[in-house]
Amino acid sequence: MTIFLFALREHLKSRLILAMLLVFPLVLLFIPSLPDSLPMALSLFGLLDFYSAFLLSRLIVEDRMRSVVVRIAAAPISHLQYLANHLCASLALLVVQNVVFVVTARVVYGNSLTNWGVLLVVYLCYAIMTLSFSLAWNSLFRSYAVSFSLFSGLGSIMCLVSGLSFPLRFLPPNLQKAVRILPTYWLAHALDALYHTDRAAIALACLVLGAYSAIFLLLGSKRRL
Repeated sequence: MTIFLFALREHLKSRLILAMLLVFPLVLLFIPSLPDSLPMALSLFGLLDFYSAFLLSRLIVEDRMRSVVVRIAAAPISHLQYLANHLCASLALLVVQNVVFVVTARVVYGNSLTNWGVLLVVYLCYAIMTLSFSLAWNSLFRSYAVSFSLFSGLGSIMCLVSGLSFPLRFLPPNLQKAVRILPTYWLAHALDALYHTDRAAIALACLVLGAYSAIFLLLGSKRRL
């Protein structure tokens, strides 16, 4: 069995992960919408995706805790191959989550609400960023429990001030400028651009998310024993 299939099997054993991938995205669609913006479910999905990516990075942390990385050094597989297989397995599940949410949202809200194809592309860029961020974040800790407890607070704050937990326009103007440094802000930026059909802003958001993904991958992919 390949590492990719092994990681998929281990993830799918978790009821919490299955719920976050297939159930919670549908629950978001029942949240009331606010005027002058896309439905709140579309931005709150960013918070769900953030935590989903973090949960899907658990196997890598646990392997490091069990010194699996040390044994890989003596195996006929490189650390890069090991990491790529795990990340691809996690990303495949996030893609399923994104597709399920977008398809269902299109049915609920109607085809004319927004460009659903572009929205899916934005979500996929964001999913890659969240997975890369989780990899980099977990590389700082040897205990998944400690990592998760700190991430729970940080992730909630990041999504709150970035405009994912509630519309960005409700934040003070100075804070709106300051939070542009946060990667989660660029999903809120892309959603606002989608609402106003600003293609240049959408492209910029995707490019920034891609840049953050590259940085986090470089930081998190270093082998730590």
